[in-house]
Amino acid sequence: MKELHEAIWSVSGGEGKQLTILGGTHGNERTGVEAVLKLREMIESGILEIINGTCNLVLANPLAIQFNQKRSGPFSPDLNRSYPTDLLNNPPDGTYENARARTIAPFLIASDVVLDLHSTTNPSEPFICSLHSPRHEEIYRWFTCDKVLADPNFVTGGKSITTDEYTEAHGGIGICYETGQATDTSRVDEVIKDILNLMSDLKLIAHEKTPSSTEKKEIFELVDSIIVTSEGFRFAEGWGNQSWEQFHAGDVIGYHGEKPMQMNYEGMTVFPQPTTNSREGSRVASLARKL
Repeated sequence: MKELHEAIWSVSGGEGKQLTILGGTHGNERTGVEAVLKLREMIESGILEIINGTCNLVLANPLAIQFNQKRSGPFSPDLNRSYPTDLLNNPPDGTYENARARTIAPFLIASDVVLDLHSTTNPSEPFICSLHSPRHEEIYRWFTCDKVLADPNFVTGGKSITTDEYTEAHGGIGICYETGQATDTSRVDEVIKDILNLMSDLKLIAHEKTPSSTEKKEIFELVDSIIVTSEGFRFAEGWGNQSWEQFHAGDVIGYHGEKPMQMNYEGMTVFPQPTTNSREGSRVASLARKL
């Protein structure tokens, strides 16, 4: 593979689809890092041959990976909130993450499919973050998980701002694969298997596909976020420990100060974050409904 920029490698087999795979957008999410390195090793050793199209492999945030932390520094921006649709039309802001996003963005623009490998802070089963449509289903059906979480109304960032959203804004299909908890690398081989199935389906490689046992998936949509107020926020006992905690109408899942947060619909909590020392305005969880 040819290294085109720091920790960005590419190989082409001629005409065909372009696939970009990112790991380490958050440097402490190790499964994506290990998967990208293993795929690179497989290609460079000849075990895996790209016969059509182009495959780009990206370690997205090398500094954060080096320090084994989410961002390159304690006050650095989140790289996966650094992709506004007009990113390349704006002047650089001087941060490492902005510079890195500007380097990666042309690969996202040029790709038919972008796969960004992530993990969650708290325990979670694996799941897909993606728009839901037949063309997206053709891609995410290869991944070993039961759930798809869509965010068509940009609940996460308020506007198009993540790698998958940036890809979608420029005509490609963007998929974020949440592979499990950040420190757990036990699924690397399973993630590689899923990626090989996708690469085969895109005709990048000659590989016998093995359909996922979870090809039909439950579809959820983000509807709201839990934001810390000036009074603070704490989860009620038994809540906020992992993604995909189901709540029902009437459940109290937390408290803004001493005011109960009582739900008036049925749904799931996803991406819960530790509330210790959480700042006013920060997100401590997202809320999703099943479609």
